[in-house]
Amino acid sequence: DVNIETGALLSNRNYAFYELGGSLASPSNAGSSVINPYTGVDFTSTSYTGDFTLTVLNGSTYGFGYTLPDDVRTVIVRDARDNRLVSTLHIASTKVIEDYSALYTANLTREYVDNNGITWHYEGVSDDRNAFVPTDTTARVLADATVYLYFSNDRADRSKAVDDLEKLIQKANIELLGVANTGMLQAAIDAARAVLAQINRKASTAELKAAYDALELALKNAGKKSSDNPSPSAPSNSNRGSSGRGGSSSGGSSGSGGRTRSNTLTTTAPVVVGSSGNWELINPEEASTNLNNSKWIFKLNNGERVKGWQKLSYTYEGKTKEEWYHFEEDGIMNSGWFLDKNTDKWYYLSMDHNGFFGEMVKGWHLDAQDARWYFLDKNDGHMFISWNKIDGKWYFFNPTPPTQTWFFDSVTGHWNYGEKGVRSLGSMYINESTPDGYNVNAEGVWQ
Repeated sequence: DVNIETGALLSNRNYAFYELGGSLASPSNAGSSVINPYTGVDFTSTSYTGDFTLTVLNGSTYGFGYTLPDDVRTVIVRDARDNRLVSTLHIASTKVIEDYSALYTANLTREYVDNNGITWHYEGVSDDRNAFVPTDTTARVLADATVYLYFSNDRADRSKAVDDLEKLIQKANIELLGVANTGMLQAAIDAARAVLAQINRKASTAELKAAYDALELALKNAGKKSSDNPSPSAPSNSNRGSSGRGGSSSGGSSGSGGRTRSNTLTTTAPVVVGSSGNWELINPEEASTNLNNSKWIFKLNNGERVKGWQKLSYTYEGKTKEEWYHFEEDGIMNSGWFLDKNTDKWYYLSMDHNGFFGEMVKGWHLDAQDARWYFLDKNDGHMFISWNKIDGKWYFFNPTPPTQTWFFDSVTGHWNYGEKGVRSLGSMYINESTPDGYNVNAEGVWQ
């Protein structure tokens, strides 16, 4: 006796087991017009468990197969994007396409951004490959057919968003020399260019539009130069009391000019990428769908991961930069807003995917989440608060937010703006009065 396992069988097929006899080369039934099936098992029974026992003859040949009933229809499911075969469905008269949806949607990503920055959205099953003609997947199938999994995309919208942003950058460059706050506008132009320069993957339509809005706001707030409005001299501290500006250009309520750490910016030699160690992406699959969630480590040649602050000398596409990066205790690089608990100071680590993702940002920063301006020390990168003199002009950066505005996401490792409309710590006052009664104009300059 031999136990024969067939496994689970489909209800829309007629299965049969045949005793052919003889051998594969010369079966005893060769030439016969009819080969009778083995009747010792009922494959249609609900009690059939997927195997049966049979007494076989030594040297005989056996076969197992199936036929489709006349009322079974074959529906081929293809991917409309590349015409790839997804699934072949054999649908009985009592079934509809929808009953088999688990087969053709099992590995379906319903919305994603591809490497070219194009957003794709799954619309549904379509009768046409080139246009979305919805298939009634709940209707009885009367004939064999081919249907398509149809995805719409925003290729045209993205192309327009690129054109719009490029034109706005050109406009901003033309107006740059005529604005009052060239540093602020230049930072916004650079940020917009960085979005356009993203590779692997390119910026999505939403990201391009956000960059456009940020640059448009910067252009609006940059102000116009006026020859009859000279920069005022700084008032004395006695005029402001304890909240006066003070004389330091480094900013910060503590008056500190840098980190209180042994590896200062002036004494720490940079680690050369590619010579002393190299980058390693530890979550490539997750990063392929959202670059902002990339988890990078920097591994030294001895196998150790860099931790804490580290200056790196790095060349990308012919451009070499020396800049600070920060790594957590597990070696994963920080990006976005970062609070150094050793100094209680905030820093912004680049979110631009331009080859220098994670580098310390210095100077003006227009935040994409709360659409407010910040200034990061040109020497050590810490965020300014209160009164600060920048390029000969006084600005005020909020030192006391009314409530918590940024919240840490432990999953992504990023700070996210949560209190819409509430002024965050370090955000610049624009076209209003400061808490100590001084007016600042549309570009944030004390008048």
